[in-house]
Amino acid sequence: MLIRLAIAWMLGIVIAEQARPPTGWLWAAAGVGLVMALAVRGQQRGTLRLAALALLCAALGGLRYMGTLPALGPQSVSSLSGRGEVVLTGSVAGEPRRSEEQQRVVLQVETATVEGATAAYEGLVLVVLPPYPAYAYGDRLEVRGALRRPRGAERPGEFDYRAYLAHRGIFVMMTKPEEARRLTGQDGLAPLRAVLAFRAHCQAVLLRTLPEPQAALAIGVVLGIQSSIPDEVYRTFSITGTSHILVVSGWNFTIVAGMLGALAARLRLGRGATLALALAVMWVYAVFTGASAAVLRAAAMASLAAVARATDRSSEPWHLLLGACWLITLADPHTLWDPGFQLSALATASLFAYATPVAAWFNRRPFNWPMMAPVTEALVATFAAQALTLPLILYAFGNLSLVAPLANIVIVPVVPFAMALGALALVGGLIWLPLGQWLALGAWLPFTWIAEGARLLAMPRWASAQVPPFPLWLLLGCYAAIGLHWWSRLRTAGESA
Repeated sequence: MLIRLAIAWMLGIVIAEQARPPTGWLWAAAGVGLVMALAVRGQQRGTLRLAALALLCAALGGLRYMGTLPALGPQSVSSLSGRGEVVLTGSVAGEPRRSEEQQRVVLQVETATVEGATAAYEGLVLVVLPPYPAYAYGDRLEVRGALRRPRGAERPGEFDYRAYLAHRGIFVMMTKPEEARRLTGQDGLAPLRAVLAFRAHCQAVLLRTLPEPQAALAIGVVLGIQSSIPDEVYRTFSITGTSHILVVSGWNFTIVAGMLGALAARLRLGRGATLALALAVMWVYAVFTGASAAVLRAAAMASLAAVARATDRSSEPWHLLLGACWLITLADPHTLWDPGFQLSALATASLFAYATPVAAWFNRRPFNWPMMAPVTEALVATFAAQALTLPLILYAFGNLSLVAPLANIVIVPVVPFAMALGALALVGGLIWLPLGQWLALGAWLPFTWIAEGARLLAMPRWASAQVPPFPLWLLLGCYAAIGLHWWSRLRTAGESA
């Protein structure tokens, strides 16, 4: 039941985003669902009660989404789009996204000067600035330039950058500011500033302990920072279908949870203290690695699993996944439109649904030898995860990697060693830089294997193919077919049992 109610909640969010119904209708639907759930009696009580609760959850999901929509009034900074040059003052609302050519800063606007008149304004603006001087969360800035609306999708299947930013509360951007300067003082949460400053220090340590591109890969795998990865290196991982190893995922949290469990056992901590330690460390690590939607999904699942272990309750994987998605969308319903969250959740669901049948298929093949076990395991994970993620990847990016199975066999088994040795080099470098540089000798080999493996496999022209854009209805039809196939397979398995 919990799984169905979580799905109903997320469907309510999607329906509210598409239809934008009056909140009165949603409150009425929630009331009807609640009354029906309380009043239903008789033999059909179970089915009707589930339908009533699903209606209640869908309505509440829609209300949660509608409550997050900003009121774009006359003092909204979005009203200044197309009005010529303006001067904005405000603070950096999050960690800037940096690349070799630029840094993208989200500015929380406080005041705006238009035609010589200064007034209080509110809202977020995406400001594209040169890479230096580098700005950080909480810095107060003054920027001068013209505001414009982001570019929308021009044809079906094309990435809609305007909608992507709108789900983050950003409706205007300044791409070529005439001037930008740092003001005195800092805003934002002091603890978050401290965590992000320490993260930047860790990045600097890794850059001094490893050469490139190994240092950039270590920063991505250990710290979750992809901005330092050169564009050419990132392109090779995209071509080979191995970009997922460059981001912090559930694997990282599994390692963290295992380390905490071993530490708790050695310190002989009780269940309550162990749970508190695990939750605190995992969520600090989630913030430390950027708190992206995919990271939050992994942290939420790991946290629910820790609670299940502490309370002697079953940590059924589907309940953990849907529970994590519900928690994240409760905090921010717009997360449903984050591509990283979508791919992360779909990959996890795909592993739950198809890992067993894919493994059974491989076990019937002639190459099922004991020495092939690591290769088979990597192939099973690759093909199982592709079942639900490939349609979305083709729709959103149009990139079909033809070498992804081979690349995952060659690269993925090395990632845990690279992560562990990279983290060890980082800890050593934080204690004493020469110690970190000495320990980095061990991390150099796995990161070199990963970088060179991706580069060599991306060299053939046939390594990947571009798929023409296709409409949303075809993507939804594909997922409907996959869902029907999975449902029929479950029915067949249930009847045979």
